[in-house]
Amino acid sequence: MRIILTQIAILLILSTVTIAQTFEFGGQIRPRAEFRHGYRSLIGEETKPGFAVSQRTRLNMNYSSKEFNTVISIQDVRIWGDVTSANKSDINGLMVHQAWGELFITPKFSIKAGRQTISYDDQRIFGNSDWTQQSRSHDALLIKYTQSKSSMIHAGFSYNQNAEKDTGNYYSLNYFKAVQYVWAHHEIKNVAISLLLGNFGMPYNTITTENGPVQKIKYIQIFGPYLTYKKGDLKINLAGYYESGKNQKNVTKTAFYTGADAVYLLNPFTLGAGFQYFTGNGQVTPDDKDHEFTVGLGTGHKFNGWMDYFYAGSSHKGVGLLDLYLPVSYKMNKFSTEFQLHYYQAAADVKDPLNKDIAMNAALGTEVGIMFMYAFSPEMNISGGYSQMFGTATLEALKGGNHELTQNWTWIMLTFNPVFFKAEK
Repeated sequence: MRIILTQIAILLILSTVTIAQTFEFGGQIRPRAEFRHGYRSLIGEETKPGFAVSQRTRLNMNYSSKEFNTVISIQDVRIWGDVTSANKSDINGLMVHQAWGELFITPKFSIKAGRQTISYDDQRIFGNSDWTQQSRSHDALLIKYTQSKSSMIHAGFSYNQNAEKDTGNYYSLNYFKAVQYVWAHHEIKNVAISLLLGNFGMPYNTITTENGPVQKIKYIQIFGPYLTYKKGDLKINLAGYYESGKNQKNVTKTAFYTGADAVYLLNPFTLGAGFQYFTGNGQVTPDDKDHEFTVGLGTGHKFNGWMDYFYAGSSHKGVGLLDLYLPVSYKMNKFSTEFQLHYYQAAADVKDPLNKDIAMNAALGTEVGIMFMYAFSPEMNISGGYSQMFGTATLEALKGGNHELTQNWTWIMLTFNPVFFKAEK
């Protein structure tokens, strides 16, 4: 029955193409094999490495006209073997990755509502996290004003519930209850500047009453600019964000992030250098405020090394981070490769496990990594990579494991992006 309904829906959509401006029906199949021997955390002597094949499968439908745009994206994310070959249902099953509509009130003013990806600038604060097979999308309302391709402003709103309720607003997930933000972007000659102001609310202090659980919301504010300078083959990026408000434990938040990088195109090579700095909480000399920069709706895998030791999905106990890095990439025809070297330090003091009154050396380690991609066509490519972490005793104190052992991670991935049908009018 489900298959029949799906076929009918597709036929109905195709029947409207004669009056549509653009309709595209495509998909993605992306299996990835990974060998993890110290990925995200240092591996120990008695710990066996992990190996698995994950896969993302998507069906995407895009429709656009002068009056409105819509996108529907359905996906299945699985690990090979997570159910038997004769199983009646999947563990995760199908899910809606995107389902949104955008109504154009005027050619420059629009309202976009539904489940959607939100991505701005370098994706540090808002990003689609495309490396993860499930990716990231939000149930949100966006109000957009686009003066031109170089000047625009967005306002976004999200309010989350577990279910439709007649009374109460209790939210049981460890996730943002409410988000509001404004993002503005403007370009002048060689300079582009973006400003972001966000208000992120998390559930706090749930109390059980006769009428059910009651909770408050604590908000963290984040504000800052992102700047880009381009001239010839040189590109420079600068960013800085400040966090204030109250965290989920009702502790005052005062934290910041700053980063800069420069890349120079020396065809076919691209040479770069940069740094990122996140404040953190000292373990030897703590105070009554939270200095850990924590807002995480961005693309974590893109930053601070490919082995993912230092982002929201892989805690290092809130001591902050200084990351100095050198990327070098090469691209020729259908082949491209990139090499990265990272040096890490803790931004705040880390206590010695043998003497809690003494701070350890701030150095956390060095990571080297290389990746490649070969595009057989615009719709199909193969990519892979190898990374190795040279950790320190300080990193071991934060994340466990044994820093003296070899810590490495390797992967290979096939990506198919077929376009099954496309029509334009």
